[in-house]
Amino acid sequence: MSLSLPRESFLAIATVGWADGWMRKGEAEGLLRAAAACGVSESDRASIADAAKEGVDLDSVDLGALGDWERALTYAIAAWLAKLDGVANAAELKQLQALGARLDLDKRRIDLATSAVMDIAVQPEGHRPEKFDFDALASRLRDKLPSLR
Repeated sequence: MSLSLPRESFLAIATVGWADGWMRKGEAEGLLRAAAACGVSESDRASIADAAKEGVDLDSVDLGALGDWERALTYAIAAWLAKLDGVANAAELKQLQALGARLDLDKRRIDLATSAVMDIAVQPEGHRPEKFDFDALASRLRDKLPSLR
């Protein structure tokens, strides 16, 4: 399965990693691995790496061009990133909520996207950024949200 998301999705996802005031090394590596898996160009990954180092404000990211599928996948990857270290803290959960609102996702789609992430993350070593299967996530998300096909 070929995944595709624009740079803006990953800038928005970076805001979740920065919600607690800094981004851990594993989170930054996971963010960049997800961007590569989703076909983001090398030059755009450089700007995502900068956002991972310096942070970015969600209000500065233009998400208006994202389609419904891209919005759901963006949220799912952000939910994965928030739980990458084993637990999503209150600041990350608040930022995920803000991202869901900016992506115009209803509670049902947010819950199903989060569920798809958990389905993949619980697989052996599925929580590790270098082992996480983004194609499996996309497939599971399509199963849970067939209306987005």
